[in-house]
Amino acid sequence: MLHKTALWGRALTLNRFYLFGEIGNLTYTIGKSILEGAVLYTMFSMAESEYRVAAILGVLTKYIYPGITFVSSVKVSVFVDYLESLHDQRKQLAKLIRAMVLIGGGQALGAVMLALCYPPFFSGLFGSFGYSKYLLILLYLLHHVCDGSAQVAEGRVWFKLIEIKIRHGGLSQISDNFWGIHAMSQNIQLPLGLSLLWGTTLVTALFRDRLDASVMWGIVLGGMTLTALAWKLKWTEPKAPQ
Repeated sequence: MLHKTALWGRALTLNRFYLFGEIGNLTYTIGKSILEGAVLYTMFSMAESEYRVAAILGVLTKYIYPGITFVSSVKVSVFVDYLESLHDQRKQLAKLIRAMVLIGGGQALGAVMLALCYPPFFSGLFGSFGYSKYLLILLYLLHHVCDGSAQVAEGRVWFKLIEIKIRHGGLSQISDNFWGIHAMSQNIQLPLGLSLLWGTTLVTALFRDRLDASVMWGIVLGGMTLTALAWKLKWTEPKAPQ
């Protein structure tokens, strides 16, 4: 584990493209975990007690997400197959970067949709509407459509990018350990995301009767901002050739 972590750190220092990409990945993980920890607990509580649609939201998550994954996987697989038919690596990178811009937009929009489901925010904006419960369902569905499809596409597009830049790059000390570096990146993000998710959920539970407190607004808006800006940070540097 320590050896793989050292390899991951070494890759960050040797390849600026990968460095900025991983900064974006970690920023997204932090922001999304914080946002979900604050919003999901409170949103489902509101959906259960006030709008009686918690079961519908649960069913959407269970049955809609596999469909989103299926469609997104097919689309991005066709895209990657097309890229691999191109022999010019610069053209491949240009198209992959354009795809990542669209993916970043989808994830940013998904973060906004989720933040709108936060009870003080939602009640203030839509609480007076007679059809507000349907808006809650729609916002949560749009969150999954935007963020879920973007996450599926991002995983494969980002993998293809680092495969070109690291695995087939000229730095043998990291290209020879590509799979270990990639796995270590995912292993670092997983416990980080889970710890922030559970930590934010705990804080939210403590403030469940004061959801309009400045602490909670700071968590929600901070998580949304980090999630929405992650991909701007990710692509600050990547076009610089290695």
